[in-house]
Amino acid sequence: MIKYPVVAVLTGCITLVGLPQTMAEQAMENVGAAPGVISFATPEGVFLIRPDGADRQPLTQNSDTPYNALAWSADGQQLAVVEGQDQVTLVNLETGSSTPIFSSQCTGSPAIAVRWQQPAQTLVIGQQCDQTASNASGQTDLWLTEPGGPMTSVALPADLASDLYLSPDGTQVAYVAGEHVYVAAVNGDNSDGNPPRRISQTPGNYGAAGSPLAWSPDGRQLAVYEGAYPFQRIHLVQGDGTDQQLLTPNPDFQIYRSRLHWSPDGNVLAFYQPFDPPFSNQEVIALIDIETQTVESLTGPGFFSGLSWSPDSQQLVFAFGEEINQQALFLLDLPSRDYTTLTSEAFQAILDSHWSPHGDWIAFTATPIGDELGTQVLHGVRPDGSDFSALTAPDEYVYPFAWVPMP
Repeated sequence: MIKYPVVAVLTGCITLVGLPQTMAEQAMENVGAAPGVISFATPEGVFLIRPDGADRQPLTQNSDTPYNALAWSADGQQLAVVEGQDQVTLVNLETGSSTPIFSSQCTGSPAIAVRWQQPAQTLVIGQQCDQTASNASGQTDLWLTEPGGPMTSVALPADLASDLYLSPDGTQVAYVAGEHVYVAAVNGDNSDGNPPRRISQTPGNYGAAGSPLAWSPDGRQLAVYEGAYPFQRIHLVQGDGTDQQLLTPNPDFQIYRSRLHWSPDGNVLAFYQPFDPPFSNQEVIALIDIETQTVESLTGPGFFSGLSWSPDSQQLVFAFGEEINQQALFLLDLPSRDYTTLTSEAFQAILDSHWSPHGDWIAFTATPIGDELGTQVLHGVRPDGSDFSALTAPDEYVYPFAWVPMP
């Protein structure tokens, strides 16, 4: 999801730290497919580390403002950093430069998201201003910026009724306006020669309670919700508006935490489904097979988080606990339906998990049991449960983190 003002030149907020040449070369050239490189942020700056805990190196130093997003270009040579709530800085590992490129002038606090267009090395910046007395609806803007070049505004409708949802390659944006879903090209062309496409066939409630528009990995399809929350049914529609399918025909279908997790091959949707609502606050993990349009519950009820797919779409990792503040990380092999416990200790909460590009490591952040401050510690583990270890100290607060892309 991308929640998105005015561009202004920033004074320097982030300082690029001189990397040892070996680590800089590894990050830039993506050397070390095993074990890969993780980037992560703490209040002290942005760092690089191996998932086995080796070769930790500082990449930037911060000036007392938190980081909110890290986005790598596909070649692993440029890193877009959202610092605080209102600034974007571009770090170029090849040249060793750190350049502030965007500053919000929202009256209220903005939400800023960044994504790189592929294969072009163009950064997309989206911003949504908080509602204020002078801006009752909240202002939303979308920008394109070329490295070292100007920033171009992308036209958005005046009656925008949802967040903005960028396609995986960043070249299209989906949104709800009025009672329909639209898809528009993200190219800065404000002329009428490239108008948005309406992809919903009938008027409806497509944006209830922040329901997302979920792009398939190849950017050709969208999974969308329609209905009054929480009774929302999931539809699948092509990006050109054709071949709309109802995936969940049950009129009583409910979904609360409505993010959909597409498998990398685009064949399956995974999501958290409420268990026995409204009598229970537990959930199960469920799958929708796109070809057969069948819904299958994978797990028993409990409290889940940190769901992520393996790169080959054959395995799921997720955090599970029978109690709210007791979770461990598990791997489910879909062909065999075998479970593997990945963590040798329980956590108060497991926040997020991401597979390495080659699928040989899983990185995740978790809060230790009894930590009243909610500290997020970065961990690494292999898919078979071996080499499990904490990569950051208990007094460091890690957020966010991202794997450096590999060829």
